[in-house]
Amino acid sequence: MKQKTILSLVLSRLWQLVCIFTLVVNVFAVSSYAQDTEAQDKLAITPSPSNSASSPSSGLGNETFQDYYDQVYQIRVVSPKAGSKSSIGSGFQVSSDGLIVTNYHVISSFAQAPANHKIEYQSHTGQKGDLELLDFDVINDLAILRHSSPSSRFLSFSDTMLSKGETVYALGNPRDYGTSLVKGPNNGMVEHSYNEQILFSGSLNPGMSGGPAVNALGQVVGVNVATAGSQLSFLVPANNAIQLVNAGRTIPQADYQNEIARQIKQWQRPRIQQLLDNEWPAEQFAGLELFGEIRKDFQCWGQTNESNKERDIASVSKSCRAGNSLYLDASLTVGELYFSFDQSSAVTLGELQFTSAIRPWMSANNTSNYEHSSNYRCHVDFLQGSKNSQQFVRATTCIRSFKKLVGLYDSLLMIERIDGLQQFVTHLSVSAIEADQISLLNRKFIERSL
Repeated sequence: MKQKTILSLVLSRLWQLVCIFTLVVNVFAVSSYAQDTEAQDKLAITPSPSNSASSPSSGLGNETFQDYYDQVYQIRVVSPKAGSKSSIGSGFQVSSDGLIVTNYHVISSFAQAPANHKIEYQSHTGQKGDLELLDFDVINDLAILRHSSPSSRFLSFSDTMLSKGETVYALGNPRDYGTSLVKGPNNGMVEHSYNEQILFSGSLNPGMSGGPAVNALGQVVGVNVATAGSQLSFLVPANNAIQLVNAGRTIPQADYQNEIARQIKQWQRPRIQQLLDNEWPAEQFAGLELFGEIRKDFQCWGQTNESNKERDIASVSKSCRAGNSLYLDASLTVGELYFSFDQSSAVTLGELQFTSAIRPWMSANNTSNYEHSSNYRCHVDFLQGSKNSQQFVRATTCIRSFKKLVGLYDSLLMIERIDGLQQFVTHLSVSAIEADQISLLNRKFIERSL
């Protein structure tokens, strides 16, 4: 009965908070996009000796490395007011009409504020010019630019899958030092990830993001995206770039935020629905049957203070996080899924001391600020146990809306249960989810936690 009471209170408070935000957020229609079918015809999926950087028989060796220079560019986002670049990355030409592939995060500051920035390229010869942003994919961290004076040659995409252990060559412009090549083996797909990414044993450095990763035939097999250091780097599979180029779209600047919101919703709906539909495998926590790595993209970590022989409070905790989030801007990341369990028991303290010493708290697990999001609105409900019981339950629900990403919300949920000299706290933090799925996920989380 108590669990049903907590559920009804939490979900009713959540619905009230969503309704408040709905009243103050304007709803914009999703715009249609201009189609550019010519790009589909000019994209090279298989190598062509007449226009690609190398023929299938040439391979990629030091003697042919210079052949790739004119297809790889440094991509710069420039602030005209500051009179200097604000971010740099790499990009590569993939069609005869000047389509360039790079990472979304390389040009994210332009996508978030196009009136305050412009995108430029610099070639290996030092030539500079303006670039036009045509399309982007925030989920896979890709963007398509157009070069007004393209090279006559361009890189071609491979039409075969990489073999595990196959050598990959990543090109880019690290730290503004000039075009460089990094060599390393392909280790297959990253395991703890909802999105597909290639694990590459090579040292990608800042500035190489958006550059091409090619096989021994000089065909593009991936796009440089990130590094974890110690020879661990990540590539976006080439098929994602092929799909984005083949879409042939040109997104108007006025529709950038609507398109970002649409892409996030399209990504989040099945991602969250899968968690709602599937069983969460049971795992033990402090003698309780709870859950942990509920899907392959979740990783959990636990700790305890049992080695401290002078502890006043015995504590054990477990935190779990999904492996994917979306970088939208230096001050905005979304898509985080995080939950935790904490149990504390008094060792030397009395009830009053214990109650005073424990201070449960929760916070958002994604980066945002008032430019992007409203303040959190929260509500707290208390449930007292029976007259002879020392137990009470406190439920806290918080929600904030995104100002430009219409229909998406961040949500925090914390349930605290105190029973005499023992406290159990569970916390759920989700980012950039639609209101109906927040309610359903909170419901399932409470049902499985209490």
